[in-house]
Amino acid sequence: MATTYLEYPSTLGAGTGGRRTDPNGIQHWISFKAFDFKSDQSQTLDIALYIPSDALQTSYKSSYEAASLGAVGGAAKKASDIFQSTTTEGVHGKAGGVEGLKLLMASQASATGSEMGTVSLLKGAEKAAALGLGDTKTLMEQATGSVMNPYMVAAYKGPSDMREHKFSFKMLPQSKAESSSCMKIVQAFKRAMLPSHSGGDNVTSPSMLFGYPDQFTIEYYIDGNPLPTDGSNPMFNVGRSVLTACDLNYTTQDVPLFFDNSQYPVSIDMQLSFMEIGVMYREKVDQGF
Repeated sequence: MATTYLEYPSTLGAGTGGRRTDPNGIQHWISFKAFDFKSDQSQTLDIALYIPSDALQTSYKSSYEAASLGAVGGAAKKASDIFQSTTTEGVHGKAGGVEGLKLLMASQASATGSEMGTVSLLKGAEKAAALGLGDTKTLMEQATGSVMNPYMVAAYKGPSDMREHKFSFKMLPQSKAESSSCMKIVQAFKRAMLPSHSGGDNVTSPSMLFGYPDQFTIEYYIDGNPLPTDGSNPMFNVGRSVLTACDLNYTTQDVPLFFDNSQYPVSIDMQLSFMEIGVMYREKVDQGF
């Protein structure tokens, strides 16, 4: 499959290591390469565009949720933490955890009778409420002025979101020919983001299957060279992504304008939204992400 090469503006390029050999051209750009989903090595597009003002931002997320261990779980966690710990001086060695567990059991055994009595009342009220005897739990909490410790912890949920990146391009072609080149870029992104249809016209020749859209690699070129792919990267790299939205606006300052004797617009606003197909984890930071 042949690869289509496109770029905007025409002054895009840099010296050594760049796409072009124009030292007076734009030195920084973004490269969007599209690949066929079924064959990662089958490149379909190579589009280079200038770096817009909203392109150098990303986000990293870790998802947690509040979880209640309950009295039994809280005690078990406390026992587990002490059992696994050892004294910093190493006096007890591996037995330090066992000694700590003995201290915990002794501490619990020495709890005051009033506290244990309150806990018993509250637990009994919970059981009564479960039997449909009214909201005895709330009444007993008000009567004693106490509530059971829920033993809340921050539980890590794992990766839950893919990173998203958005790019807003303003293309102002200077001629009909350059406008035509810009439209080829727009058409290429639209084709790459949409599924193929093996039946052709799905009205006259319906098919039950759609082919997956292309996937993209996105690279930042600074001074004509790509960003590093290791921990020395001063910014960030973008992982393999899919194009989820392509928003277009051909209006120029609230008025539609076209080049003389043509249907080619003099202004094209294009907003691209990408979503990475892989989750982030700490080893990726060492790879420049």
